[in-house]
Amino acid sequence: MNALVEVTAASRTHGTVQVLAPTSLCLGAGQGAAVVGANGAGKSTLLRLVAGTDTPTAGTVTVLGLAAVDARLRRRTQVSRLLGAAPTYPDLTVAEHLRLVEVAWGGHHPGPGVDEALAGAHLERVRDQYPGELSSGESQLFALALTLYRPAALVLLDEPEQRLDAVWRDVARRLVLAALDRGRTVLAATHDPGLRDALADRGPVVELAAPAR
Repeated sequence: MNALVEVTAASRTHGTVQVLAPTSLCLGAGQGAAVVGANGAGKSTLLRLVAGTDTPTAGTVTVLGLAAVDARLRRRTQVSRLLGAAPTYPDLTVAEHLRLVEVAWGGHHPGPGVDEALAGAHLERVRDQYPGELSSGESQLFALALTLYRPAALVLLDEPEQRLDAVWRDVARRLVLAALDRGRTVLAATHDPGLRDALADRGPVVELAAPAR
């Protein structure tokens, strides 16, 4: 298996506090992995290491054949991430944000189209609303749909289920599984047992140790 993501005994320490214990992970094309553990176990830290926005204190993190910090610059079109609030423009509607992604890809976006993507995310009703007009749940689904609309090989998600009720969590799970079905690699930190189980069918579950109290 050619690894898109390879984490080898990577750890992160801030001062004297270890925020991520040594962790290893290998993911190939089309695989999914769930990162689980208690709050403070280092789930978000691991995703930042893979995203290349942070560096390991020890160990290595390789993404798309490069050190993650280099892949962040040289492979940026191949990685899509939702590690916080999605970057949005206040004067563009929900649908216009997706169209902007299509334009950015020079007309070579492989699909689905904007209407199909919004329908899949149950966001047709708010297609002409602005980001600031959405409810917290709608904002989260919009952020997830926008992240997945980029045709990147690797998708990084930090708790994509947050602020979603049971019905919309099911929608979020289906969106993630659809990305896997299209051959994309997904690494997601989650507290949602349903998403964990769905990803466990597609790859490893990385269970991080609870932090010392």
